[in-house]
Amino acid sequence: MITLSALLIEGRYDSVVTSLSNQLFKVFKDSHRAITEDGRFAGEQIYFKSKEEAPNIMGSDFAHIWFQEVENETIPLEFYIELRVMWVDGLNIKTYNVNHVTGELYNATTPYSDEPPLISVYITADPADAPNCYNQIAMLLRDTLRHEIEHITQSGWNVKSSKYIKSDQARRAKINSGELERYQYYLLPKEIPAMIQGMYTYAKKTKTPLAQVIQTNFDNEGIEPKHQEKIRGVWRKYIQKLGINQTI
Repeated sequence: MITLSALLIEGRYDSVVTSLSNQLFKVFKDSHRAITEDGRFAGEQIYFKSKEEAPNIMGSDFAHIWFQEVENETIPLEFYIELRVMWVDGLNIKTYNVNHVTGELYNATTPYSDEPPLISVYITADPADAPNCYNQIAMLLRDTLRHEIEHITQSGWNVKSSKYIKSDQARRAKINSGELERYQYYLLPKEIPAMIQGMYTYAKKTKTPLAQVIQTNFDNEGIEPKHQEKIRGVWRKYIQKLGINQTI
């Protein structure tokens, strides 16, 4: 049963996500003019022609074009957020792929911290896809932001006692090294609620069944059917806890 309290709390998160995604999306659209000018936006080169070697958008030498400190008193939350955008000719990215719009979080893994977290949002796009890709990118921004905002409540500066999850860095390292299979990432305690909340936000905004959004993600990430069902079996236990009245 979904309680009124759960709906009200989720509504507050939706409000933060909507406000931020609208701001980021406007900057992203404005950055398109770099293509018709000198390839630069906000003083940074963000447009690369097909014959140029595009840098790693997540690298330390690729600068953001937008930065803001966020303070929300109703949840409450306080964090920094940056946006990096890269336009590349001939990018050829799938319709729903986390490499199209993705996020990264710097956040303390201890229960409490004196340092606010930083959410980095990355958007890569092909000029040939604009403006047809805009609607999809707007939806993926909401997914990404909801995912990362869930993470910042799990530990550190913005930790919520009901959401705290201890560090899983050791297990993540084994997945990254290949010691554990890649699908295990979907079963990390911190990733389960973050992934579900992010995909649920995407599902709501696009009016798509959550099960379909999850299936598309699995397919695009190459998760084997036997592992898909194992992930769903674990996720189903969390759906009700998160106040989501959908089957997956």
